[in-house]
Amino acid sequence: MDNSDIPVKILFLAADPSDERRLRLLQELRDIRERLQLSKQRDRFILESRESVRIRDITQAIFDVDPQIVHFSGHGTSTGELYFESLTGKSQLVQADALANLFELVAEKIDCVVLNACYSEIQAKAIAQHIRFVIGMNQAIGDKGAIAFSVGFYKALAANRSIEEAYQFGCVEIQLYNLPEHLKPVIYINPSPKPRVKEIIPNPFVPQNGRVEQPQQFFGRQREIQRVFEVLNSGSSVALIGKKGIGKSSLLSAICQQAESCLQTPRQVVFLDLNVIHNEDDFYSALCHEISIPESKGYTLKRNLQNRRVLLATDNVGNMASKGFSRQVFDHLRGLAEGRDASLRLILAARESLDRLFNDSDDQSKTSPLAGICQEENINPWDENTARAFIASRLVMTSVNFTEKEISRILQESGGHPQRLMQQCYQTYARYMEGMQ
Repeated sequence: MDNSDIPVKILFLAADPSDERRLRLLQELRDIRERLQLSKQRDRFILESRESVRIRDITQAIFDVDPQIVHFSGHGTSTGELYFESLTGKSQLVQADALANLFELVAEKIDCVVLNACYSEIQAKAIAQHIRFVIGMNQAIGDKGAIAFSVGFYKALAANRSIEEAYQFGCVEIQLYNLPEHLKPVIYINPSPKPRVKEIIPNPFVPQNGRVEQPQQFFGRQREIQRVFEVLNSGSSVALIGKKGIGKSSLLSAICQQAESCLQTPRQVVFLDLNVIHNEDDFYSALCHEISIPESKGYTLKRNLQNRRVLLATDNVGNMASKGFSRQVFDHLRGLAEGRDASLRLILAARESLDRLFNDSDDQSKTSPLAGICQEENINPWDENTARAFIASRLVMTSVNFTEKEISRILQESGGHPQRLMQQCYQTYARYMEGMQ
């Protein structure tokens, strides 16, 4: 950090979940920005911030900013986890080894990580396997002490001091304010972090025709997930409508995985795939089995569900039309899902609108039995920014970089359709591998 010709990018990540004690994170950010702007080398420092950070925002922010210093400010637990925010602003924990694995992937670019959160020493120690300088807190630390440390640290950096010296100035700043917390910040220095060797790895774009169930493989539907939970929390059900291969099944799986932290009213999550259910009896049997209630239908099923709250996620719903399910099934689902406090809340994935799938040929109005119960969310192809971010996220673990011409061709030929885009990327990456053999 002592080379004044090199600009220093600082990424400030703040997370202050609504269900935790409120912190003065914006005050800390303002004080850091003020100290940098008052320094003689103000033009050397670039401070970028992201507030209300969710887990999925971490890597995106690092990709966007490409920082040398990553500064996290927020909450930590006594067992070493850090709190980020869920889609609803509530707390969501990240384990130490998960963040350490992330920083291993970006170790070539990042010089220093500052974890200005209570009990973050465990995280700091794990990350220090890969990053040269990591600072954490060995105990709980108050707002005043945390802000004082940041002010002292960045004042020293702006005065062209080394990271080690800046750490010491941060601790002294706490003392200057007569706060008994100057021993809580700790620094881990790894003079020779384990290098990350970039080598050709198996093609990261292997096409996946089925449901993506691993959270680390799921990508690019954050806005859709947010809208789905907004609808569910408002008391309505949802239908995910999109073409084959657009990612409905993977999105449905991701929603199920996040339901516990994002639903305002807890519900038991039940997932049914209509590809493996052959008729009405099979459907009711599977539903009751997954809920763990006696096998039943009609009024008996309603009675068995009386004191239960279930989120029923059903994939490949179009099969209910082709397999000859009666209208009675749809009417029954509607009855169980009506009302804000209904026993069932539905998420249905289908290739076409429910009105077209489930209209009744005997009903002149062609009204779907599920009309008014499910709000439809159209799942569209990725936009250009999302598609580019997806390609970058897969290539970051390799030694390959696609050219701008290749990326433009992939975007044009795939139209942003995730499955087709994956296939185009797979073929492009395979050509690189052939050229390096």
